[in-house]
Amino acid sequence: MLRYPADLGPQAAPYADAVRPLLTCPGEWSRVGAAEAWWRITGDAAPAVAALLAELAPLAGHPTTPLVLRTVRILGAIGGPAAAALPALHEVTTSPRRYGDIRVDEELHRAARQALTAIAPARALDTP
Repeated sequence: MLRYPADLGPQAAPYADAVRPLLTCPGEWSRVGAAEAWWRITGDAAPAVAALLAELAPLAGHPTTPLVLRTVRILGAIGGPAAAALPALHEVTTSPRRYGDIRVDEELHRAARQALTAIAPARALDTP
């Protein structure tokens, strides 16, 4: 349901107060959806990035999930204000570790490279 206000962006401003508490709700998918909606509605990246960073934790030792891929893509869309995600994204692109089957791993690497380029273009040049 948060996809609709996210798609409306600033036109959904009257609903921003209803979205903000969802940034800390228990459901991971709801938090990620709320983060994207909050950022697109308000342009305020800080609370959105804070909510999204927790969803990168599975990259530390588990296979990639669709939620992690979505999170990486949203962080890339946010761009520069998502700089706190750079260490995790850089780790994905430089580590020999695999994050799932070949298709998922390649998709994650592609999304992470695109996010790095959007967040810090100069740092993305350091990535193979």
